[in-house]
Amino acid sequence: MTHTSSPRLNTIHELWYTRCPVPNVSSLALDLGRLEQTFATDGIQFRSLRASEDPTIRASHYDHKLPGLFREGGNVPAIWARSNKQNTQLIALTWVDEYQAILTLPDSEINKPANLRDRRLALPKRGKTHVDFARSMALKGFLSALSLAGLDETHVEFVDIVSAETDLREPAVNTSKLGNLFSTEVDALLHKTVDAIYVKGAVGVDLATLHDLKVVVDLGAHPDPLIRVNNGTPRTITVDAELIEQRPDLVARYLACLIETAEWAESHAQEVVRVVSTETGGGAAGVRKAYGSELHRRLRPRLSSQFITGLKAHKEFLLRWGFIESDFDIDAWINPTPLVEAEKLTHSKEVH
Repeated sequence: MTHTSSPRLNTIHELWYTRCPVPNVSSLALDLGRLEQTFATDGIQFRSLRASEDPTIRASHYDHKLPGLFREGGNVPAIWARSNKQNTQLIALTWVDEYQAILTLPDSEINKPANLRDRRLALPKRGKTHVDFARSMALKGFLSALSLAGLDETHVEFVDIVSAETDLREPAVNTSKLGNLFSTEVDALLHKTVDAIYVKGAVGVDLATLHDLKVVVDLGAHPDPLIRVNNGTPRTITVDAELIEQRPDLVARYLACLIETAEWAESHAQEVVRVVSTETGGGAAGVRKAYGSELHRRLRPRLSSQFITGLKAHKEFLLRWGFIESDFDIDAWINPTPLVEAEKLTHSKEVH
């Protein structure tokens, strides 16, 4: 395909990146300095959205309105932005299975999903500025757990647990006090306002350990991938569609850098744990338990049919429960060309 020039084609001086505080290959590539090096030869600054003082720019982590933005992270904000007609394209997916647990108090009679019938389940409510991904995660987790016992939302009472939204500039958690990622829900459980909560990731592991909470079910360990589907499974890599049109070479180089970093990670497990611990705020032991011994081998960007099937299922869940208002075609959102070109670039380097 021939790409025609546009006024912006030769005037790109900066690109932006954002990533969620979760296991992702972008964080590893940034830690190693690889992404900055990828674009430095063109005199292009690779800037952190999280570091910006402009709240409109930081909001692009959710609404993806900033030109020249690459985003790797939870699929809920990415789906929400596309549902709101934002001109983005999905260029790759990753799938890192993670600890997703329904927790209750240690002396509770709730021991299995069937025991959730007629119980009060905590649904976080974090404002209306953007999509409430925390609420969507908890609801999906609870509905998946209930389905394992042949139950649904009619068999339980959902209780709204209101908490403030976190500023994107701040880490999701603080390792000294485990921050506020699930703290409001934990408080509600400890005060017996609710009977069970949903947590995930390394922070979820650490909170369960800290408060000696009982695991009713670890959804992340379930053999059915559709049970494991949530905001973090699979994770999306999206980009401003105009950038692909104008400079497909830059998008391919970005993905090639991620692929090469993922390949490096396969033989550097300890370094991966260190970076993920920093990103998530979870301790090293929590990271290992939350994401498993194969974490360093699960970071490669792909567009596998299983990943896409999971994404489609989660989009349907978000539509059904009103987290997105407009439907759209996932297949039409996907642009596989940058990943194909990135694989070629990577292979070319290996040959030479």
